[in-house]
Amino acid sequence: MRVVIHNGSREWRGNEKQTAYIARGLAARGHRVVVACDPEGALWRELERHGVPLVRERPRGDLDVVSALRFAWRLRRARADAVLLTSWKRIFWGGWAARRAGVRRVVVRLGLMRSLPESWKYHVAFRRYVDALIVNSQEVRARWLRSAPWFPAEAVHLVLNGIEVERPAGGSTLRAELGLGPEVPVIAAVGGLEQRKGFDLLLAAFARLAVPDARLVIAGSGGEEGRLRARAEALGVADRVHWLRFRSDIPNILAGCDVYASSSRNEGMAVAMLEAMAAGALVVATEVSGVPEALAAQDGRPPAGWIVPPEDAEALALALRRALITARSSPEEAERRRAEARYRVEAWFGVERMVEEVERVLFGGDAARPDRYGAWSG
Repeated sequence: MRVVIHNGSREWRGNEKQTAYIARGLAARGHRVVVACDPEGALWRELERHGVPLVRERPRGDLDVVSALRFAWRLRRARADAVLLTSWKRIFWGGWAARRAGVRRVVVRLGLMRSLPESWKYHVAFRRYVDALIVNSQEVRARWLRSAPWFPAEAVHLVLNGIEVERPAGGSTLRAELGLGPEVPVIAAVGGLEQRKGFDLLLAAFARLAVPDARLVIAGSGGEEGRLRARAEALGVADRVHWLRFRSDIPNILAGCDVYASSSRNEGMAVAMLEAMAAGALVVATEVSGVPEALAAQDGRPPAGWIVPPEDAEALALALRRALITARSSPEEAERRRAEARYRVEAWFGVERMVEEVERVLFGGDAARPDRYGAWSG
């Protein structure tokens, strides 16, 4: 089968990682895959390295009809059987181009908690162009269906994110890079420096931590960096916060910390959190979409981390302190949490499983499937 995948971002974040996994996985399963993305972006470089065919033609701004026509030409030339749209702002023109090119099936991947916007273009897109929606958590699915009750529930498919378990050969180099000894407690966080990720909340919690020798390592870039640095200064913790900017060696960073903190205000299923679970870090996360599925006690299994209410710096600080104490003073409990996290990553969040389920949605119609909870999703 022939599939064209669109992603419009220049950045390398969770959505782009998932897009790369899907593209490579479908190609490995024998499908003819083409990815339409920005040649100046990180996704282009990643897929070029793996030999995945790439094209520049893609839908762009709302008023750019020419780019939509070029994308339709590309789809017709590729004789695409299915189109997977992974960039929210381009759903209208992407769907329009697919229909103009005679593509049989149009699927959208939604990776964040998001309601259907009031804008006419999204209503037209989902009523006329989109055949199915892929979501990555139960909460994302429920919110979408509440906001668009007319969209067929059987066309909304739960496909949990997938990650490849990467462990740095020879161990992490993070502490050596920062000049930190093994005795120094290290908390790490990864993500774009934007309001949605809640790094302001994490800094406030770190200031309350009452562990004076602890360090906070933040890997990511974004428009909020200046404000967050000023916030760290105002809180009196700037000398204990390490800003690593964008890094391509996230598994190396995660393997070098004691605790991973996710302070997000909005997620679907945070990829960095899953990577931290795979790397052996103890995980503390705010209770947003995807977190209970990944960390909470369920199905007779123990918790894999600590969950705190969102927007509560005090609760986050207490949980981070508890996790640090566990990492440093309770090796048996720490190993139980790490073992549970590893089990979940391997059993629930594997890439091969994700690709197979995406393949089913793209090419197999809207047939429902049993999910790991024993219920039928679709």
